[in-house]
Amino acid sequence: MSSIPVRRTTRVVRATKDTENANTRPTRVGSRVKTGAATATSATTRATASTAASKAKAVLVTGKEEGGVKRKREALVEVTGLVTNNKLKDSGAAVGKGMEVEISKETITKLKPVIKPPTRRVVSSVVTRRAVKAATENTTASKAEQGAVITRKASVQHADKMMVGDYRKATLALNTVKEEDEDVKRVSKRRHTDVITAVQAAVLDDSQVEADKVAGDLEAVEGPSGAQLWDDLDTEDWDDPVMVSEYIADVCVYLKETELATMPNPNYMEKQDEMTWEHRGILIDWLLLIHARFNLVSESLFLCVNVLDRFLSQRPISISKLQLVGLASFFVATKFEETYAPSVKELAHLADNQFSVDEILKAERYLLKIINYDLRAPGPMTWLRRGSKADDCEVRARTIAKYLLEIGLVERRLISVVPSLMSAASLWLARVSLGREQWTPNLEHYTMYNEKEILPVANILLDYIITHPVQHDSLYKKYAHKRFFRASAYIQSWALELWPENGSVDLAKDVADIKEECQRVSVRVEA
Repeated sequence: MSSIPVRRTTRVVRATKDTENANTRPTRVGSRVKTGAATATSATTRATASTAASKAKAVLVTGKEEGGVKRKREALVEVTGLVTNNKLKDSGAAVGKGMEVEISKETITKLKPVIKPPTRRVVSSVVTRRAVKAATENTTASKAEQGAVITRKASVQHADKMMVGDYRKATLALNTVKEEDEDVKRVSKRRHTDVITAVQAAVLDDSQVEADKVAGDLEAVEGPSGAQLWDDLDTEDWDDPVMVSEYIADVCVYLKETELATMPNPNYMEKQDEMTWEHRGILIDWLLLIHARFNLVSESLFLCVNVLDRFLSQRPISISKLQLVGLASFFVATKFEETYAPSVKELAHLADNQFSVDEILKAERYLLKIINYDLRAPGPMTWLRRGSKADDCEVRARTIAKYLLEIGLVERRLISVVPSLMSAASLWLARVSLGREQWTPNLEHYTMYNEKEILPVANILLDYIITHPVQHDSLYKKYAHKRFFRASAYIQSWALELWPENGSVDLAKDVADIKEECQRVSVRVEA
């Protein structure tokens, strides 16, 4: 047995049924225990540090323990690769963790780094060879020959100087030619660019024509002298990246183009064989109840109805499949707009399990295929928020406008109205009902519609309110709640004070009287 002290104490493994999971693995602090005297041969009941070291060393050298059980070798071992000379003796051995290693003097000698003598740098250049040859010639040549050599060197140096001067002149001339060529290229490139700019200015594509048209509509509110009558409210949001104030004009142009491309056919019921407008109204009422039950955002409801109408514009269906199409439209819209959309199992349960999960998913795939997976339809809520910004974001007017927007979902005469015009008419009518009859230049600019364009749509909304006050009971009850400021009850009572129930509305004639009444009411309130 070697008397060289062990560098690192190895944990003693007791023989158990499961040696891997019997005890927890020790930490590195616990495994770094200093060993005692290597000559200890007996173990007592209370093992000291020296007896533990001897026992661990005996296991490492012989591979056995007192019980006669051979210690298993660990899969991942830590091998000590460096051995210091002051810990080695002539018969010494270095033991790594989990393996037996014997190192002799010869091995240590081999492990010592070999010090190589510095290598001599050999310079093999033409200059060195010439210098050596010249030195040899100088020692053997005569003084006359040495003078000839010096003369020859001087002539060579003079020739070299002349060559250098010629090279500099040639380089200067070449650079001058290059600069002249670059000037010519710049002039030709400038002429070519001017031609391209003139061609681009002469030819305008369709998108530019559309952008100019929208810009002309926005500038229509300016006075005869060209003065801007509306305030630039977007400059207040320059430090808010969510509002993207520097791109808002381009975004509005894009949304105007998109809402026209995603409009349904307002006369699609003529192609349907079995269903009628009453069937569609019943389905919209049921979708309103589901939307309110899940407390979803308004964008989901508007996109659902848009997808439903676009699908029905292209495919006639039977009455038995109408609710299935409504479920599929609702499922698609919520997955597109909501952060946490209702599951398909919940929708199947709300439909009293009339349709299985597989049938709903199959209908969803078919619906998306028919509308060409186009879900970019901008709802009226985007335009309402834009217009409400010019109204100082007044909550009551915006809430009444939201109720009027949802009337546009159930009233078939409003299917052909684009969302931007629908939101402008709703906001105008909500403001008039609250006694604010002025349609300011800011409102006209940010809603992009003047009062003359708004009146026909507002006329349809008022006609619906006084003719069918509670036709769609779910919509009326939803906005009769306190959290919606009882908007449905308020707008109905205001309309019935001005027009008789089931009467006719003509805002083009009555708008002047309505504004006068609003002014008298505002004066009484201020007094």
